[in-house]
Amino acid sequence: MSAGKKILPIAISIVLVISLFVLGILWSSYTFLYPEVYKETFEKTNFYDSVTLSQIPGGDFITLPEYGMKGILDNFIESTLSYLRGDSENLNLTFEVDSEKLDDFLLKESQKIRICNVGEEPFLGKKPNCRPPELNASEYLEEILEKNNFTVPENKRVNIAGLLGFDGGNISKIRNYTIAYKYLLYGLGIFILVLSLIIFFISETKTRWAGIDFLISGALVFSMGFLAFPLIIQSLSSGIGFIESASKNFLEILYSRLTIYSIAIGGIGIVGIALSFFINKKTK
Repeated sequence: MSAGKKILPIAISIVLVISLFVLGILWSSYTFLYPEVYKETFEKTNFYDSVTLSQIPGGDFITLPEYGMKGILDNFIESTLSYLRGDSENLNLTFEVDSEKLDDFLLKESQKIRICNVGEEPFLGKKPNCRPPELNASEYLEEILEKNNFTVPENKRVNIAGLLGFDGGNISKIRNYTIAYKYLLYGLGIFILVLSLIIFFISETKTRWAGIDFLISGALVFSMGFLAFPLIIQSLSSGIGFIESASKNFLEILYSRLTIYSIAIGGIGIVGIALSFFINKKTK
């Protein structure tokens, strides 16, 4: 029984240290699901000034607003990340469009749709599947728009997410993975709290054992960031291309988050160790 009491805290401590280490990586990486990271990087690399409407999805029929390319790109980033995080149910990429250019775009997309085989349904729900041979591309496009109840409003502001196919398929799968990742992050945090409470109740030193685990985890995360990230950043090309500059900035942001986490976790560990002496003194 005595041996079991000694082995149990050790086993839980090992799991706690590993869990805290993994949590640090997950928590630090989660920052890339928020737009501030990309806005900061785009500002530093002058990306906003180098992009034109024709280089972004659907840009050919978007009317450039008064707030310029920066506003369009920020809207893309904010809406997409909000959708991926699960904060919004629908992907909202609403912009003012040039109706003539939009019509040309839709007609070209309709012309790409294959001809139906005998007995094949032209629609799967509301989504086009194939074009009936008796209809030309323009006629089939009219059916697509009617089936989806799509019209360009008078203010010419249209959510182009559906037009570009961004509201389903692969992006929906990515959204599901992202939401699962968020729940994993929350679940791991609760798991760590439960382990800490178990150690508190089975350990004679109360918060000291868990405090040591937190301190060790903080030191491991800090060491990983301190040793690995400078080497990774230095290994990147010293060129001035956007990819190299953006990669360095992303790594620096991740390194900063890891450092913050390691200091916070290490600080909690020190408090736990110090608190254990106070609790032990009161108990005696």
